[in-house]
Amino acid sequence: MMQLLFPTPVFRTQLGLTDEERQVLKDKTLAVYGELNSKRKPWSRSTRESLELMDPAFAEVFARIKAVTAKAFGIDVASITGRELVQFKGDFVPPHVESAHLSAIYWIDGDAHPDHERGEHDGALVLQSPIGPFGSKALPGEERVTMVDPQPDLLLVFPSHLLHFGHVYLGERPSVEIHLEMEVL
Repeated sequence: MMQLLFPTPVFRTQLGLTDEERQVLKDKTLAVYGELNSKRKPWSRSTRESLELMDPAFAEVFARIKAVTAKAFGIDVASITGRELVQFKGDFVPPHVESAHLSAIYWIDGDAHPDHERGEHDGALVLQSPIGPFGSKALPGEERVTMVDPQPDLLLVFPSHLLHFGHVYLGERPSVEIHLEMEVL
């Protein structure tokens, strides 16, 4: 009997915000970034306070993210923490994992244009298979990495134990994102 023992659920969807709603979020996110990120690097924010507590516009988006995540994974979200991540040309996100149950990324806006066939990964998020980091051989059909191309209004939710990172961003306008961590019941 063939059995998949360690499947990794990854949920990808458009959240359905209008251009106007995303513009409001973009402006608010850039304002928080300017206030809380004096080092101007995507991962160097000075506090861990969640955006959800900073403005009702974020609270509405977080409620929507919790609802679609709960439905997709068949779970209840006990808590959610989300922070802004803003990348300018030349920025990247180093490899890491989170301590939460689920991680999510919501791309509000950006200007990435990856061309993977030419080796230009422009801001693509990489999800690393657990088989890859340990140097083991993969069977045909097993992927070591999956790349997710950033696009406005895209929500990606995945188990936080997956190693993930972002390729160097090459867009002309900033990539404005919300990165979230969720605990489940």
